[in-house]
Amino acid sequence: MYTVPGNIPGPSNALQIQIPCIVFFIVTPIFLGIRIWSRFQRGHHIGADDWAIAASFVSAELVSALMMVSCAYGFGQHIKNLSTDNKLMTLKVFYIAQIFYKLTINMTKASILLLYLRIFVQKWFRVCCYILLGVVVAYMIAAVCAAIWQCTPVVRAWDKRVPGTCISITQNWYANAGYSIATDVLILILPLQPLYTSALPRVQKIALMAVFLLGGFVTITSIFRMQTIDFSTTSPDTTYDVASTIWTIIEEHLGIICACMPMCRLPLTYIFPRFFGTNAKNSVASNSHGRTIGGGVMSGTGNRSFRHAGTSRNDWVPEEKERGICLTTVNGRGSSKPVGSDDTSEEYILSTPAQENLHRKGSSSHELSGGRSTPDVETGYRGIHKVTQYEVTYDDRR
Repeated sequence: MYTVPGNIPGPSNALQIQIPCIVFFIVTPIFLGIRIWSRFQRGHHIGADDWAIAASFVSAELVSALMMVSCAYGFGQHIKNLSTDNKLMTLKVFYIAQIFYKLTINMTKASILLLYLRIFVQKWFRVCCYILLGVVVAYMIAAVCAAIWQCTPVVRAWDKRVPGTCISITQNWYANAGYSIATDVLILILPLQPLYTSALPRVQKIALMAVFLLGGFVTITSIFRMQTIDFSTTSPDTTYDVASTIWTIIEEHLGIICACMPMCRLPLTYIFPRFFGTNAKNSVASNSHGRTIGGGVMSGTGNRSFRHAGTSRNDWVPEEKERGICLTTVNGRGSSKPVGSDDTSEEYILSTPAQENLHRKGSSSHELSGGRSTPDVETGYRGIHKVTQYEVTYDDRR
């Protein structure tokens, strides 16, 4: 690795930082790429959760790049062996990396919560997500501000010769680690109840819960990092004792990878078809209180003839026209997405590509009317479905 001249040769821990940076520079984009590819494969649009994880990825790569630059100036070597200019540059680059670290950790948490909002529809669950999202965003702003203005004047953060004051870095890092672990645990356990009570087959339910629980690895790395904070922040040889920095790089990249795992179900289906595939004999039954129309349930009083998917708004069934009822089409014919799919949800997160193709074929060859079986029943399609209840009322008075 390239190093800036001027330092006294000696032992260095730089490779312990450079190797994880290089490894994750290759591995992390793969998972992010699979996530984006999975979106386009299903015909879904890029949502707020994808933009958040992309911003987190950019911040994480900036942290890695800045640490590589810092190592070139002498980070990882004994501080006494660094020239004055190289020491100041090393600490200055490290100071900037701290700011982007706060961004990437919190943007990853925000991305996971935004993904939850695309998947789950329970009111209590969404309220919890919005509350946690508000906490994460507020803390991110506060943490970034604290990282920028940790010293007065700011330059004292990397040059202690400048007179001024600084906050306790040890207490600040402990507070950040405690917050990170606590929010990780809350985000991990939040979806377990909706998944456990879902109608998915038991094996798939356990597999999906395991995918969401993979974020526990990030919590473990946060705990390991927390154990190195006191040593790293109080060491007189700050450029040589790099244990906390190593765990920082691992933590932020593992967080991004785990956040992308739910969207990597397609490759997992090919590798572990028993756990992530679906079984054609397990069909989706229509709701007993109404007709299933494209994955949504339309309920009302009496046997009414609902408008077929694909008809125009003015082409009403006569009885509807008499009563003045016009039902909005759930999804038109010829759509590239399964009937009833919603660009803002992930209801088809567990379907295999073959089953999605079967579902598309089924949706184009069957009329979605009362008394008919739905494409879901005939193709054996399974997935997480966002179900919408439609109440239809009308006035009999002339």
